[in-house]
Amino acid sequence: MNSENTTKSTPAETEKFRWTVTLVGVLAGWLLLNVTIYIVDPALEQPGVSILLVSLSVILIGIIVGSQSRGATIREAGLAGAILAILTVLFVVAALQVPVPAVIWLASPVYAGGLGLAGGWVGEMLQGTLEESQVDYPIDWPWVFVAVVVGFTLSAYLVLLGRAILDLTFMNTVVVFASSFFITGWIVGHFSPGVTMVEPAIAAAAMSVLDAGFVALWLRSLPAMQVIIVAFVVCVLLALAGGWLGELTQRRLTTRRRVSD
Repeated sequence: MNSENTTKSTPAETEKFRWTVTLVGVLAGWLLLNVTIYIVDPALEQPGVSILLVSLSVILIGIIVGSQSRGATIREAGLAGAILAILTVLFVVAALQVPVPAVIWLASPVYAGGLGLAGGWVGEMLQGTLEESQVDYPIDWPWVFVAVVVGFTLSAYLVLLGRAILDLTFMNTVVVFASSFFITGWIVGHFSPGVTMVEPAIAAAAMSVLDAGFVALWLRSLPAMQVIIVAFVVCVLLALAGGWLGELTQRRLTTRRRVSD
């Protein structure tokens, strides 16, 4: 992201903990989680899928909190994730009458809190409030991480919801995965400083492995090897194309702002 597009936060804004942001994140995350589980696994017959939805919801809420809130709110997103984990465990125990081991009580807030922190950091990168979001290196590894997190979250969400609502076939699922690579490339190209078309392509390789593992574990009816082949041959190119388009829209937006100023 260019400096013209960035709203800098003051030190006070950065250091102040915003409890309201945490509360909004918890409420939005709980709503999102309940809606997606109701759509994908209403009878809770697939624990692995439900756990994945909890993880994706925490990351997504972290991204939204980080990108939309004023100042740096990474800690707020992390706390929201930890609270969401506790609420989920309480729901499992109270409503479903399922005993939960002590290790889950201890580990789940730490796990979800870490995912919330990661999502919040990605959101802050997209907003441009972090110093590393403004530095332009030959290869911007922070933006590679942003692309992996955004791409995997987007693709997994779309596939899970798509299969539950539309009963996607294998080819439809491949199209969803491919689209997520292109969209991720655009997001990184548009929001990152300088020219960052290579970063989405590098992230595409890691994303393809994650997506293949996702397919193998939760969507066993789909051949993971075909997904790997399509990802490496096609999706890297789609990520490059998305990055190129993102750079183009970023430059046009910057040019328009300069002319208007």
